[in-house]
Amino acid sequence: MDKPNIAEMIIQYEKDKDMTDTRFAFESHLSVERVHNLKSGDYEPTADELKTVKEYIKLHQ
Repeated sequence: MDKPNIAEMIIQYEKDKDMTDTRFAFESHLSVERVHNLKSGDYEPTADELKTVKEYIKLHQ
């Protein structure tokens, strides 16, 4: 089984927590536009963005 990509991670986390993109962006310190781009899969995350998302989700499970 493949590791989930960042878009899948964000979508599943938001679904599990009943969270909007705006709230996720605010709490993870990313812009809403970045969150939308990451979820669309059309945008390749930077190493910092990937680290930020992974750490945020890990800390808030």
